[in-house]
Amino acid sequence: MSEQTTPSITELADVRFGRAAADQIGYEPSHVDAFMKRARRADQGRGELTVSDVRQARFATVAGGYDTEQVDDTLDDIEDLLAAREREQVTGERGDDEWEAMLAESIEQLRGRLERAPGERFRRPSREGAESYDVEQVDELCEQITRTLGAEPGAEGTVSADDVRRAAFASAQGDEGYEEAQVDAFLDATVDVLVRRA
Repeated sequence: MSEQTTPSITELADVRFGRAAADQIGYEPSHVDAFMKRARRADQGRGELTVSDVRQARFATVAGGYDTEQVDDTLDDIEDLLAAREREQVTGERGDDEWEAMLAESIEQLRGRLERAPGERFRRPSREGAESYDVEQVDELCEQITRTLGAEPGAEGTVSADDVRRAAFASAQGDEGYEEAQVDAFLDATVDVLVRRA
């Protein structure tokens, strides 16, 4: 039985993405290709790419573009590899205790919001009629995140970074829901913690 190895960022960035059907929306190929070129260059030491850069990557959409699920999965894998490299670098330079202290500080910042009462965890949009997220659905995910942060990584009943990345909520209008930007920023910070503690 052969041992399976983790692909490099260059190998991930070299993947040929499938296309969405001509009448379906996909990512603009030239935008994705440019980002993957940047990832390859960074992997070869000819540029920089951070976990945050990957998480914040956005591409225009076009009919018949690259399959969004394939691209998103590849970005998630690249992000996970970068997080693992960051951990290796920090623990190599400053030791495991420093890494654990940094992670604990990030977890405490998340808990500050998670410990708020359901329905009060995030701001309500100030603009009347603004799109917002369903409060109950967001609070339910927050409860799952709370359980996850109190458990060992991968324990039963916990959520993964991918679960949080793929979270979707029903829409609400105005102050009936949570402000989308604030929830999204919190979820980004949660993914950051989950990929670093894996």
